[in-house]
Amino acid sequence: MKRDKFGEWVIEGNTKLLNMERQVHQEYRLNKDDEKLRLEANFWAGPTLSHPSPEGWVNGVWDHIGMDRPLHLLREGIIDAWIGSYQPDLPDKNDPDLIVIDLCKTPVKLVADKLHPLSDKENICTKDLEAYPSLSLPEGWFPRTEAKLRSHGLWSTEARMKKYKKELWEEKTSDQVTLGYATCLGLEVMKNLTVLNYDLDLLSGESLVIKKELMDNLKMQSLLTVLKSRIIEKSKKHPELILSF
Repeated sequence: MKRDKFGEWVIEGNTKLLNMERQVHQEYRLNKDDEKLRLEANFWAGPTLSHPSPEGWVNGVWDHIGMDRPLHLLREGIIDAWIGSYQPDLPDKNDPDLIVIDLCKTPVKLVADKLHPLSDKENICTKDLEAYPSLSLPEGWFPRTEAKLRSHGLWSTEARMKKYKKELWEEKTSDQVTLGYATCLGLEVMKNLTVLNYDLDLLSGESLVIKKELMDNLKMQSLLTVLKSRIIEKSKKHPELILSF
């Protein structure tokens, strides 16, 4: 075992027996009533949708950045479900292993510190945005989202972090010039930000990502029922949150 450049443990060598063992462990969790399954999410979907932990589930760490790590953990059976919050870039229907079950869609908003020079400006244009730094992650992590944001002159200043830390992401906007992005659920967690009067023309949302072979499992169906119920409650607070079921 060794740590990769993001501080995650990776295993070198032939992992066939290890993967078989993981499969056995997952089957045990799935089929024993007193065993809890493992639910992972990102830093805003965790507190807004998977807290408190649904019955029969235990929450993860909520600090992975990007999609590669949680998708790897899913494929290997290390976690059992993931709330994926990056809909434009999630696996498509042709993925051989995983299925994406959309829960809701919602616009991604351009956000900034409440004292940002553009906070009270009407009719913001792309040229206005080019004067300011904007948060980004490494190239290629979210190709569709990145392309859309770059088309607006955004996604220019890489946040250098191995794990999610608010001081290295949304708190970067406290300099009153850096721009960021958030959905309505994200804004429940990312405090002291204001939505700017600019249309990113970008829809995202929340989805449950699991192995295709587990779709009919009763524990998975129970989790899906809980998440749908919580999404319905959130939609009452956020009119821009559109149900996908």
